[in-house]
Order: sequence, then C-alpha cells, then structure tokens
Amino acid sequence: MTYDVITRARRTTRRRIAALCLTAATVLGAAAVSVALDDGPDRPASSTLGPVLVRPETIDGRAILPNDLDWADVAGVSVPVSAQSGPRNSSKGQARGFAHDSGGAVLAAVHIVVRVNPQVGPTVFGPTLRTQVVGADAAAMRAQVAQAYDELRGQVGVADGQPVGRLNATLLGYRIVSYTDDEVALRLLTEASDGSGSSLMVSTEVCVRWTGSDWALLAPAGGTFDQAVTVVLDPYTSMFLPFSAGR
Repeated sequence: MTYDVITRARRTTRRRIAALCLTAATVLGAAAVSVALDDGPDRPASSTLGPVLVRPETIDGRAILPNDLDWADVAGVSVPVSAQSGPRNSSKGQARGFAHDSGGAVLAAVHIVVRVNPQVGPTVFGPTLRTQVVGADAAAMRAQVAQAYDELRGQVGVADGQPVGRLNATLLGYRIVSYTDDEVALRLLTEASDGSGSSLMVSTEVCVRWTGSDWALLAPAGGTFDQAVTVVLDPYTSMFLPFSAGR
C-alpha cells in the first residue's frame, strides 16, 4: 500500500510539473516541456542541483546583476532589463545587445528563453530561434517549438502567425553553475501555476554562448528542456540569487 501511494503521488507530481513547465516554459524551458520526477521517495527533488561554480567576484556575496534593473512584460512574464547589461535593442519583439559579462549572460538567458515559447507567436520565436539559438540541436528546437505552436493554435482557435496566450509564470532567481568568457551555464528559478490553483517552483538549467557580438542560447539536448528541469522545494530557494533589484 505504501508503495502504491508513493507511485500515485509521483505520477500526480509528474502531471503537475508537466503542466507547470508548459505554461512557464521553464521560463521557462521551451514549448512542450515534460518532466519526470525520478528521485527516490525520500530524496528531495531539488537534490539534483549540483554545487555552484562561480567567478571570484561573486564569492563575497556581491550581486552579479547591475543595480539599474527595470522590468518589462513579455507574453505575461515580467523580465528584467538594464541599460548597462541589456537588451539594448528590443525592436520587433526581439531582445539583442547584451553586455559581454556575467550580468549580460544572465539577462540574455532570460530574454531568449522566454521568446522561444510558442505563446509569443512566430513573429517573435521564429527570428529568435533562427538568430539567437545555436548548437547541434538548434534545428530540433525550431521544429519542436513550431509543432507546439501549431498544436496550441489549434486548441485556442487563433489565426496562424498570432500569439497564443500568455505565460503565467514569475521569475524568482538564478544561480551560476559555471562561467567562462565564452560560455555560461546557469539555473533559472521560476514559479508558475499548474492550472488547478496550485503552483510549483522549478529550476531550469540554461546555457548561453558568446558568438563574438552577443550571447546566444545553446539549444538543449534534443531541442527541449525535458532533462534540464527539476523541482525546487522551499528550503532550497535560498541557493538562488533573487531578481529583486528594481521591483
């Protein structure tokens, strides 16, 4: 009986996480994200988060992000913007021109990840995927997002080319996993509703790469963030630096 209860609970959690990540897109993963909770019954889901490897300037507690943060709405998600770190160009729904430093990398990760969700519509996710997503799985990611957009558009009856709703998610924090001048891995902490009145906090590992002129998202394995999302329990949220300046 005990194991039956555990199995049912884990199945319910899988469904809730899948729904959460689809609406938050892990913010934000990408479209059609699904997550399997494979941790044992006595092991916190967030225990898969590894140690943080940071640059020396973050060890003393100083913030990576600049002090001039403001906020902009993108498909229902409040995203941080900075005159110092970027984006410096937000024309036509895009976000380009990020500083070549840790702050620019974090902001680039947030902005690009939000804009590769099907909800924003192909006029935004199309050029973002073509010009700001790199790596061996970039083509697979374009196909995944396009398919998810067609499915969502059919469900809500939206004309082709139009946005298909808003992302019900809140960015809470971030943490650097590894850093070099050319590539940064980080985790984004997001809270979103699962559509039933409940909410979960999830962490998504994202990697950005410097292209010589700007940061670009390194497409996740297989073109989806399926293997990059983990649940974060309340005690572990302190491991993340908050997106708090400017709020």
